[in-house]
Amino acid sequence: MAIFIARILLEKRPAGECYTPVVITTLRLLTLPFIATAALNFQTPAPRPAGDAASRIIGTWQLMSRTVTRADGTTIVDPVLGEKPTGRLIYEASGVMSLQMMRTGRKDAISSPANARDKSSPRVILGYDSYFGRYTVDEKAGTVTHHVEGSLFPEDLGDDWVRPFTLKGDTLTLRLTGEDDLTRTLIFQRMR
Repeated sequence: MAIFIARILLEKRPAGECYTPVVITTLRLLTLPFIATAALNFQTPAPRPAGDAASRIIGTWQLMSRTVTRADGTTIVDPVLGEKPTGRLIYEASGVMSLQMMRTGRKDAISSPANARDKSSPRVILGYDSYFGRYTVDEKAGTVTHHVEGSLFPEDLGDDWVRPFTLKGDTLTLRLTGEDDLTRTLIFQRMR
């Protein structure tokens, strides 16, 4: 379209012949979107340096392991997601994220969890956890914060979950210690 307009404007016209006001107005209106697009492209923020963790965290990550450790260092099987859950974590450049995790081999809800306290916990019974929202990275503190906007569990809505993280090559590790004094370590591998 821009080439077509340029050709019209640059073509030689016989002496004394000009474009009518309607043609000139039409050409101006046709060039307006191109000028606006070019102006917006100059407003695009500069890309972050390659070494920047906030840009290196962007991508789709496959859950490789999730361990649950007591304060005394003993490892236990997670009552919600089991011994070796599966999951995906996605961080987009736009600042949105989502996480889904599921108990491996999940075919049915657990009708009678081993622990009596877990009988009223939908997380344990379903064996599935999922949420999405926005995220922010604080490189100085070494944390990523998940700002929960939607969740399988309504009690999570509006929460800001701060997760200490390490990023080495294509391996992302998140750690969190809950109110139950259990530390959960999630290790993800970048998907290609």
